[in-house]
Amino acid sequence: MAQLKKVKEYISREGLLKKGDKVIVAVSGGPDSFALLHILHELSRELKLELIVAHLNHSLRKEAEVEEAEVGKIALSWSLVFESKTVDIKRLKKQKGISEEEAGRLARYEFLFDTANKYGASKIASGHHLDDQAETVLLNVLRGTGVDGLAGILPKSRRKGFTLIRPLLCLRRREIEQYCRENDLQPFTDSSNLETDYTRNKLRLELIPELEKRFNPRLREALFGLAELAAADRHYLQRLTREKYLEIARPRRDSIAFRRNDLINLPPALKNRILHLTLKMYLSPGQIGRHHIHQLRGLIEKGSTGDELILPGGVWACLDYNNLTVYNPGYSGDLNITEITLEVPGQAGLPGGRKIKAGVVDIDHLSRRPGKYRACLDYDLIPTKFLKICSRWPGARFYPQGSKGSKKIKDFFIDQKVPRQNRENVPLIVAGDDIIWVAGIRIAHPYRVTDRTKRVLVLEYTVPKLPSK
Repeated sequence: MAQLKKVKEYISREGLLKKGDKVIVAVSGGPDSFALLHILHELSRELKLELIVAHLNHSLRKEAEVEEAEVGKIALSWSLVFESKTVDIKRLKKQKGISEEEAGRLARYEFLFDTANKYGASKIASGHHLDDQAETVLLNVLRGTGVDGLAGILPKSRRKGFTLIRPLLCLRRREIEQYCRENDLQPFTDSSNLETDYTRNKLRLELIPELEKRFNPRLREALFGLAELAAADRHYLQRLTREKYLEIARPRRDSIAFRRNDLINLPPALKNRILHLTLKMYLSPGQIGRHHIHQLRGLIEKGSTGDELILPGGVWACLDYNNLTVYNPGYSGDLNITEITLEVPGQAGLPGGRKIKAGVVDIDHLSRRPGKYRACLDYDLIPTKFLKICSRWPGARFYPQGSKGSKKIKDFFIDQKVPRQNRENVPLIVAGDDIIWVAGIRIAHPYRVTDRTKRVLVLEYTVPKLPSK
């Protein structure tokens, strides 16, 4: 049988199935899904496939219950496991505030993933065919798309840990209908497919036939060929994107940072994809538009230090000196420090698991030199044994070690290139009215250790390692 041979060759070429696979087969009851089930059942002996038939009743048509029962009977007659579920799509549409098509798609995938989990299946097969591919590509062109959209429906893709396969993409709709007739399959006709209320149906029933009539009688095959070429380009570009992203991205607990020049020097195609991949870490693909990528590129290429960009879903990006940082929606800068007392000796905990420890040692017993997270000060110059830890306050001044005098703490942060959104999170160690240490950055000049120092105040700042995403 020509169609069976064609599908078998397509499965082999695209690597859709291997021996012993357990496959969830999505069967609505239409010609596409009936043909898919029959073809996979025919191949199951050779490939030793275990098939589970999955049917979702959308509760949209009065004949839906009859169709569900008939699909169940066919599964039983072929000794296949049958799983079904009924969902009120109209109610779901209202609850989610989405279209009926989108509600049906969400419910369908949720059901298929749940069924795959239940039976331990690794693959989910659907009956998408060449005509579906042509419609998808053309629809994407009309909406405005790039290379990824031109690839249309992929022969296989990964989602939520499962592999979705489309073995019938190589067949035209008329070939599938012929296959059903030749094998005495009795599929149902979904009357909604004949309505022109849905955009896709208008494309199928009106636009494509007109284009075939006036411009190219083999338009669907041409669009299918375009999709195959675009899919190959897409795969190659995605691999390059992942490799470059791993090389230049600096993931943190609450953000992803890049050196500005690392992005500026990329070819535009790769730059766009890396920015898109970054946003996908925090947003669903539907929330990311082409204009958001253009806005990010504008920030990188033309922005100034401190410029920010608010993106969908609470995501925001900030340019700080030589860095672009994209913050996730949960980032709130919640490491701000309300005033905390630090006894000497003693230890104080700070937001985010940070700690500051204080101790006193004789100068002769000082065994370690100061470092970024360790400060040594002349203890006898400090007026109180009770220090305080706080964030900056309006008008606060600091006399950095090595400078000629005091300056506003704001100006000091700017000099040190501390990102604006992080400045409230920097611990200031204060004695009386004086900042004696900007933790992790610099001590105050008047309290430095000198030849006259006898006792040393040792402050240690502990910052937990942040897990990368």
